[in-house]
Amino acid sequence: MAERVTVPDMMNAREARAQAQRTLLARYPGAAVVCLCMNIAGPVKRTENIERAFAWGAAQVKAVLAPYETLFDAAIHEKTGPEAMICVRAEAKAVKKRLCALEDGEELGRLLDIDVIAPDGGKISRTDIGLPARRCLLCDKPAPVCARSRAHSVDALFERANAMIDAHFEAAFAARTAENAQRALLCEVAVTPKPGLVDRHNAGAHNDMDVFTFIHSACALRPYFENCARIGLAHRGGDATACFDALRVPGLLAEDAMRRATGGVNTHKGAIFSLGIACASLGMGYGAPLDVHETLMRCGAMTGAQMHKELEAAKAGQARTFGETIYQKAGIGGVRAEAAGGFASVREIALPRLEAGLSAGLPLNDAALCALVALMASTQDTNAVRRGGEDGAAAMRGEAQALDGEIVRALEADELQQKIGRLKEQLADWDVRMSAAGISPGGCADLLAMALLMAFCEEDEGNGGTRGTRGTRGTLEAPPQTPAGT
Repeated sequence: MAERVTVPDMMNAREARAQAQRTLLARYPGAAVVCLCMNIAGPVKRTENIERAFAWGAAQVKAVLAPYETLFDAAIHEKTGPEAMICVRAEAKAVKKRLCALEDGEELGRLLDIDVIAPDGGKISRTDIGLPARRCLLCDKPAPVCARSRAHSVDALFERANAMIDAHFEAAFAARTAENAQRALLCEVAVTPKPGLVDRHNAGAHNDMDVFTFIHSACALRPYFENCARIGLAHRGGDATACFDALRVPGLLAEDAMRRATGGVNTHKGAIFSLGIACASLGMGYGAPLDVHETLMRCGAMTGAQMHKELEAAKAGQARTFGETIYQKAGIGGVRAEAAGGFASVREIALPRLEAGLSAGLPLNDAALCALVALMASTQDTNAVRRGGEDGAAAMRGEAQALDGEIVRALEADELQQKIGRLKEQLADWDVRMSAAGISPGGCADLLAMALLMAFCEEDEGNGGTRGTRGTRGTLEAPPQTPAGT
């Protein structure tokens, strides 16, 4: 893809572009033509990175032009660089003002070269709408001045452009990862009815929190999740345990942010640990196609040595937490063991059951309930042990196994959609009993949030997400007879 172009190549491309503009203006009198190219110095005009930035730019341009009637829309991807041409029924100067706001308002917008051609064939300049010349990518002086004096080398400008593209998509990835983590926490608390847990109907076995407490907490934690993703990005290709070490202080600060948002209530301490690791692992895997299994196994590589060390120390010494007491007494490792094992309960139980429920046609709420029941049936939840003792936790697990068996049989018979209503009635009844007994499977809730995070990231990957998209192919040489050509 990284083919070098010559001056004649660029001159021919420019003339073909001008001819396409003239054809469009003749076909659509009174319309304005928008041309998008990439502002990339040097003889290499088309690489995967440039195409990625172009796809982003084309999407932004179309969003800005959405209020106008689109008469023509096409793109080409030649060695002279990707180009898009869009014809809209609008006043040319108004269009130029909007698109200059895009060029100036986004850092990556500085690499977009957007021309607006008026119905008379004249190009609307920035000075025509009272704006100054664009700034140089390297020194921030007026770009035309630097170009005329050749103040910077082509290699330096090319390197700077690629660094801007990388920085943009890494930042977008971290922000989107944080959004998915926050979304996972919000969706987890919204899933209803959940036995013993806070949901939209009630506070379950809890008397110090409700759904709004969880909302406040999830919103306060979003910057932490973004930071975790950035830490993962910084450790790509490096030592996974060093990445985990780098999460410790941000994790402590996140706990403080949570307690400030909730008035001191512990809503998400477990999720701060597990989802923070997951966000960092996603960052470490950035640049390759998403593999959820790999992502979760990397969590084990990040945490395994330290988690085993802490569990062995708890076995040999004085327990500092209830989780360590349970490990000493019953060998239940809780979230430490889950993390060290690459969150096997998410990989092998929650995520497959969530996906099976969605594939069976269930809405997210009901598919997530099926995943939660599967987790309650298969895992030893230390929070349930703390609140209900080993007997209470065992009884919970037994009831979950019976209900999970009904779900599995309904899935196998392709009857889950028909039977989910009755299953939810059973869950609502169970919620009353679990809440009265004061038992809350908070560990399973955290694992459900992990499964939701992975599902949302997979959904992003399927939609192009922030890992890169490709522009559409088309032709600018022969505009169609009908509007809105592609």
